Amino acid sequence: MQMEINNNSDFIGSLEEFGLSKYEAGAYLTMIGKGSLAASEIAYYANLPRTKVYSTLKKLEKKRLSVISQRKPLICSAIPPEEAFNEIVKLHERRLKNMKKIVDKLQKVNEDGQRIKGSEERRYFVLDPNSALIKVETLFSSSRFSIDAILDVWGIRLISQCKASLIKAVTNGVKIRLILSNQCIGNENLFSFPVDIDVKIGDTFSNMITVDSNNIVSINSSNGRAAVFTSRDILGLLHIRNFEEVWNKSIEVKQHLIYTDPSIASKVVELTNIVENRLSTNNVLLVDSSNPNNNESVSTLSKAADKSDIKVYETDVNELFKIINSALRMGYLGGIKYDKGNNTVSVQSRVDNKSILPWAVLVASYFKYNHNDSKIIRNPMQDSGAETIQIKLSNPIFLDQIE
Repeated sequence: MQMEINNNSDFIGSLEEFGLSKYEAGAYLTMIGKGSLAASEIAYYANLPRTKVYSTLKKLEKKRLSVISQRKPLICSAIPPEEAFNEIVKLHERRLKNMKKIVDKLQKVNEDGQRIKGSEERRYFVLDPNSALIKVETLFSSSRFSIDAILDVWGIRLISQCKASLIKAVTNGVKIRLILSNQCIGNENLFSFPVDIDVKIGDTFSNMITVDSNNIVSINSSNGRAAVFTSRDILGLLHIRNFEEVWNKSIEVKQHLIYTDPSIASKVVELTNIVENRLSTNNVLLVDSSNPNNNESVSTLSKAADKSDIKVYETDVNELFKIINSALRMGYLGGIKYDKGNNTVSVQSRVDNKSILPWAVLVASYFKYNHNDSKIIRNPMQDSGAETIQIKLSNPIFLDQIE
């Protein structure tokens, strides 16, 4: 007998923990239970409003959970669960490993504390999910100086329910900084956040919220329970220092990247990390600025790119340009353009404290790898700090318009 899962609320709730909305979870469960279906059939079996079914299916396709046919009538098929959720499962495995490391560190703190005579015992409060939400809302509303948070998908969903409190905090001049995991990019709950928030993407696997450096809320992603304690505790001070370390290592993003297709946005973050972090040793750029066309410069970037998950040199030129254009918009207020008439690629920056030479070398090395000889031509930097580097190609390329 085939398992009936479409109306099973337990499955719906489980998929919501993977970052899917209720509609997306219902549609996906319908497709894996009944096979390939037309949009109208999915709306019927999943009990979805007809006005929502097409947008829901497009979101599932963007999240690489389904495939939509290119011919009419549109037929939608689910990606098998093992393939669709493989990356998320790996993320949770890394998170579990990280949590074990934290427990080991906390145990050492506890053991050290037990050996210190005259130490003062302090307590923390454990809250159920509903009480945790109320506590976070209260802390946000009463905040006076700062709100710092490390968040995964669960944490984003929780604080998205505190929209009124966040707006009140921003209105009162509270500085808000969020460090999000890669899986948060493109999450629909981000749409409700105030724009006056500093956001970075980092390698994080937990939920930790600090308000005014006095109150800290640690939230368990598996069940929503939370622990609340003060920063005067040694554990609180440890977490405050940890936030600053993670913040300094994380990558700053602009609002447009948060709302970008998650598959593209995650590659933007990874490629930016390669170019801006892995290519520096003691803050000395490994790329030869005097002769960026030499083979050593190309080799340096090639090795770093080959170690990445995005396989730079095997990426389609249109997708690569979208990734690089978003990265330059994010960190340099610039972009990348192709002049078909002169067969020249231009890499541009409008900030004066960061060189875009590594990006130009990366683009040039990509074309050389793909049998299109290229030469970098550096233009004098303008008084405004703007910088443009041109790459002359030997063969024309066929490029879609970059949005």
